Amino acid sequence: MSRANGKLAFFISIGKIAAMLLNFVMPVFLSRFLTREEYGLYSQFYLVHNFLGSICAFGIQSNLYYFFPGVTEERKKIITWNTLITLCCFGVCGGLCLLIPSIRNFLLNEELRQYLNIIILCIIFYVPSLLIDPLGVVRNNKILVMFYHPVSILLKVVFVISFALIFHSLESIFYAILLLEIIIFVFLLLYVLRFYPLCCRPFLSRELMRKQLAYSLPFGIAVCLNTLCMQIDKIICTNYLTLSDYAIYSIAFFGIPGIMQIYDALCQVNVLDMAKYHKEKNRQGMLNSYKMFVTKTLSFSLPIILVGCLFSPQIIDLIFSSKYHEAIPFFRLYLFTFIFGMMGAGTILRAIGKTTYSMYAYLLSAIVGIPCTYFLISHFGIWGAIISAMINTILPKLLQIIFECRIMRCSFVDYLPWGNIVKIVAISVCLISFLVVLDNCIHWNIYFVLLVSIFYIFVTYLFEIEYGVFLLDKSIISAKLKGLYGKKRK
Repeated sequence: MSRANGKLAFFISIGKIAAMLLNFVMPVFLSRFLTREEYGLYSQFYLVHNFLGSICAFGIQSNLYYFFPGVTEERKKIITWNTLITLCCFGVCGGLCLLIPSIRNFLLNEELRQYLNIIILCIIFYVPSLLIDPLGVVRNNKILVMFYHPVSILLKVVFVISFALIFHSLESIFYAILLLEIIIFVFLLLYVLRFYPLCCRPFLSRELMRKQLAYSLPFGIAVCLNTLCMQIDKIICTNYLTLSDYAIYSIAFFGIPGIMQIYDALCQVNVLDMAKYHKEKNRQGMLNSYKMFVTKTLSFSLPIILVGCLFSPQIIDLIFSSKYHEAIPFFRLYLFTFIFGMMGAGTILRAIGKTTYSMYAYLLSAIVGIPCTYFLISHFGIWGAIISAMINTILPKLLQIIFECRIMRCSFVDYLPWGNIVKIVAISVCLISFLVVLDNCIHWNIYFVLLVSIFYIFVTYLFEIEYGVFLLDKSIISAKLKGLYGKKRK
């Protein structure tokens, strides 16, 4: 990863971590303000919102990572407006598809259909807003990538809590979310007009649009299939689980805040790096960049995943209250799927424009996973749902790894940085084993859990730095510390 892109990843991470910290307020408030049934309905609202939003966007916003590097400003303007207008059209089509009875009845249960109009409008405004992230990255706009997420989450917290306390209804919370979607859409429109005004022609190109769609089509189908694989268990659960049980099930996917935020930041920048290596026909450079990416993501995430599994009772109690303790085993099981996610399977395919293979991976996974999901949920309820969720998460990643090994003409041994992985796993597991022993002897309160968790993660990162497998190199950290010390001396 280049130095400039490394700084960009840092700013993206700061913004997303700040957003994550602010996002804690929502479940803390809503899980206590709403009944378990209402929280279940709120979770289903966001399920449909994110499910349709992801599918309707069709991954078109990601084409900026591939088309922006090395082109003129005029070309960048055309790429941006092509993408924005396409996303707006997709958003409208996606929202209106809920007017089709068969689709509406499949996605919305009887309780959720009462809010049909709000859901349609949310999707129409949400889909174009997905352009903000990649646009900030490819423009190297550090202010946007750092402040967009925390500011949007802050507005969400303010709107939702204010509307809830003033109007005392679940419907008012949904209207607060709609208001936020409209504000974000207006911001996106003003931002694009600021840097790519319509007064200067041309701002659209059919020829370039065809190329963008040709690139995005297989990736878009892969995104749709991925969304289907990742969410089909939850969609089916809306018809098999009560609202109360669905509230429990939805908490399993809360995850560990911070992991995906940093991963997304590193991933976005790493795809840009690998795309440059691909255009330079430097296959080994691409593979080395990918290995470095895997080392970085696993080094910061594995210790957090392990400590999250160990102290999940205290985490659930702190964020959601004790009435959601039934979610603990499902929360722990799903956390382990994050380890597979940290491998970054599919990023090489995106960087080299071979997104068709990602489509094949998710298509095969859907063929296997969807029937399994129906069977497991219908026969085993919530336990069948969590097992199917794990299958649908892991299987496409494994298939993408197989495809990437073939395309890169390397063995599975050469594909991953196994030496670094062994070091990271050994350090993390050895240190967490001491806490596991103590956990069986001591009743931890939340304050002690926080202190112990921070200490464990800090010590683990120190060992990783010493062995050269951490997110940041030892030389960079030493240089920064010396610089800070020198400033203090002055």
